Amino acid sequence: MLWIVAALPAGAGAWMQEHRKGFLSFSGFYDETERFGGTIYLEYGLRPKLTIGAKVDASMVYGQVPNGSGFVFLRKPIPIERHEFKIAYEIGLGSTFAETYEPLLHTALSYGRGIKAWNKYGWIAIDGSVEWALHDGSDTRKLDTTVGLSVTDRFKVMMQVFVSDTDGNTTTTLAPSVVWQPRPTAPSFVVGIEDKDGILALKLGMWRSF
Repeated sequence: MLWIVAALPAGAGAWMQEHRKGFLSFSGFYDETERFGGTIYLEYGLRPKLTIGAKVDASMVYGQVPNGSGFVFLRKPIPIERHEFKIAYEIGLGSTFAETYEPLLHTALSYGRGIKAWNKYGWIAIDGSVEWALHDGSDTRKLDTTVGLSVTDRFKVMMQVFVSDTDGNTTTTLAPSVVWQPRPTAPSFVVGIEDKDGILALKLGMWRSF
C-alpha cells in the first residue's frame, strides 16, 4: 500500500491528513474574458481520524467587486471493510462574499482509491458536495472528479472535471495540469489550463506540506 501513499497529493479528498501534519495550496487563474481569481486551501491532521481545514475561492474582473465563498470544515472517515478505497465525509460552515453575504452550511462525501496504469501509480478522487444557503440565497451542488498519475518521482499529471449547479444553471470545467516537485522536501508547482464552458484560462498553483 506504500505506492498509493507515495502517489497521492497531500490534500487528497477522501484520505485523512497525517496526524500533526498539514497541507497548504494556492492557485490562481486568468481567463480570456480578463476574469482572474484563485483558491487558498489549508488542512491539518488534528487527530489520526480527524482532519480540519479551510478553503477560500474568489474571482473578479478588474474594477468590479470580487465574489466568492469561504468555509472551515472537518473531515472524518467512514469505516468500511474493504481497504482498497476510502470514503470520508465533511461538514463545515462559511459564507459567500460579494456585494451581499450569505451564510453557508457545507456538506460533502468523498471517495478515493489508488490506481495503477502503464506501470505508473496514481489515484482517483470523486468529491460530491452541497453548499446550503442558510438565508435567502440558492444552494450550490458540486461534483469534482480527479484522476492523477505519478509519471516520475518529480512529475504528476492530473485530469480534473468540475461540475457545479445553482438553480439549474450548470457549469462544467475541464482542467488538465502538470505537477512538478523539484525535490522531496520542496513545494510542488502546478501548471495547467481550464476550459469552463468554452472559456479558456491559465492556471498556476503551489502545494506545500508541513
